[in-house]
Formats: sequence, structure tokens, C-alpha cells
Amino acid sequence: MKFMLYINMYMIIIIMYNKNISPLNFMMSLILFTLIYLILNYLITQKSLYCFMIFISMISGNMIMFLYFTSLINNYYNKSFKSNLNFIWFMMIMLIFITFFYYFFNYSINIKLKTSNSLFIYKTYTYPLYKVTFLMIFYLLITLLFSMKICLSKYKPLRKIIN
Repeated sequence: MKFMLYINMYMIIIIMYNKNISPLNFMMSLILFTLIYLILNYLITQKSLYCFMIFISMISGNMIMFLYFTSLINNYYNKSFKSNLNFIWFMMIMLIFITFFYYFFNYSINIKLKTSNSLFIYKTYTYPLYKVTFLMIFYLLITLLFSMKICLSKYKPLRKIIN
């Protein structure tokens, strides 16, 4: 359980140091955050159907936002990937060290928590888990509002906008 939180913090660090900021990168990071969140949610509540429903709804929302943004931006080759390759290798090595030290110094790993108190669905919206849920919902809402604002400012649908 702690290891998943370490991976989540590690992903936040990678996103903070990423110089290529685009909506597509944000959507990919949102999908990764969603997967980690759902794995943590499954480990706490042991309800796979609820996690699957959240995953399907977030992926469908991301697909709609992906369609909006790909119709807005030009097709361009991502040149920063080659320049950030050393940074990616460094981060991968750091992740390996984090996992090694986590498993090396933590002899008793207990993945499951007390399931008697964690069987309720509303626990998703309580203290440890509500922030990620609201972050994902807020991101989808903001991207929807921005795409609507772009459409309304041009008075055309997204496919008709020509730079």
C-alpha cells in the first residue's frame, strides 16, 4: 500500500519536471493516476465492480476530451522526448532504488488493511481518497469548459476551426 503511494508521489515529481506541457500529457498522467487510485481503492475496499465502473467512466471522459483536443491542435512531432531521455533514465533508476530500499528495509509488507471498516463505498469520498476523486472530476470539468469556450469564441464547431 505504501509502495503505491510512493509511485504516486514519484509520478507527481515526473510531471512537475516535465517541460513538455500539453493536454495530451495531462490526460496520460490522469489515466495513470486513475489506475493507481483504483488499485489503492481495490486494496482498501475489495470491491472490484466499483473500481471498474470508475475506470470506465474516467476513460470515456478522457476519450471525449482527447477527441476535443486532437481536433484543436496540429499534428506535431514530439522533439522533447529525445532531449529528456536522460532525465527519464535518471527517474527510472531512482524508481528502482526506491523500490529496492522499500522492500529491503520493510520486512513485513501488509497489503490488506482491516476490511471490516473499509467495506463501504462512501469511503471513497472520505479523507484519504476524496482528493484524487475530486481532482479527476475537476480536470474533466475544466477541459470540457475550455473546449466549450474555444467553440463559442470562434462560433464554429471544433472540426471547422482553421488556424
